[in-house]
Amino acid sequence: MTALLQVAAFALGTYLSIRMIAALHGPVDVWHMIGKAWPRAVADVLVWGVTIGVIAWLMHGPYRTALVWGLSAHLVFYLSLLPLMRLYVVTRRIDQNID
Repeated sequence: MTALLQVAAFALGTYLSIRMIAALHGPVDVWHMIGKAWPRAVADVLVWGVTIGVIAWLMHGPYRTALVWGLSAHLVFYLSLLPLMRLYVVTRRIDQNID
């Protein structure tokens, strides 16, 4: 049962990481009207940050570790996509210039 709960904590960490990254993209999404939308954008980041903190605080040892691994693994995966996308775009430009 412990391993199953650790897998669930890892999945929860992955989900919370996705939500936090989406909240961090919020200000960029509403930049054209940031004067009116900044309270909502800041509130989203704060809500997800506090949610992650409270959930991590409430969990015990191995489950907290699994949660942090889920958060970290998805963050590393997400950040690794950025240079891969740049590499993809560069190769597409080179392929289009050959013709």
